[in-house]
Amino acid sequence: MSKIQKRETHPLYYVALGDSLTVGVGVPIFTRAFVDQYLELSEQALNHNIYLTIFAKVEATTEEILQWLSLPEVAVKVSHSDIITLTAGANDLIHAAEAFLITKSTKDFNDALNKSIKNIARIIDKIHALNPLQKYTYLIRLLNLYNPFPDIPEADSWIQNFNARLKMFSKIPHIGVADIYHPFAGRQKELLSIDNVHPNAMGYKVMAESTYQLGYDHFLQ
Repeated sequence: MSKIQKRETHPLYYVALGDSLTVGVGVPIFTRAFVDQYLELSEQALNHNIYLTIFAKVEATTEEILQWLSLPEVAVKVSHSDIITLTAGANDLIHAAEAFLITKSTKDFNDALNKSIKNIARIIDKIHALNPLQKYTYLIRLLNLYNPFPDIPEADSWIQNFNARLKMFSKIPHIGVADIYHPFAGRQKELLSIDNVHPNAMGYKVMAESTYQLGYDHFLQ
């Protein structure tokens, strides 16, 4: 009997945490964005119905998302989750870019980089604290950042530094980092919506497929 068959009688839970990318900004209402597409791919891969809960807000920063994990309704869902996705860091970048345009100081980018990575580390620590230690079969999927500002060299440098540091979390066996940067690079006009910041339907499909390609091996061990 396979691992999937053994778990068929148990419900599976997916918690999606994040910013506007988890909300699905950039596509018309009722259009399937990242979370819904990744949910469908996961259900197909695991041959199992998965119950979805979303905690996301437009313009949410890494600090705000960290604070949500202290809310009872969020903590309960996370503590029972089998799959967790996190989109975070883009708004930290946007705030740094806005400050840079005024001050012209790269310190704004460096400060935002350090703060956002520390917050994501704390988010992961909080998730671990909420989930039983013996339950390390759950998956955490972090998505790195694409560059919506290809004309701002400082922004691209920030994003690449952010992504390099985010990738270090994938050393933890049940954590995977989906690469969104490279699939979007040079294809912004094709994959971004009319606001030139958020993905369109095709862009969200790329995000979902990149996350799906990380697989479910650890979850099935």
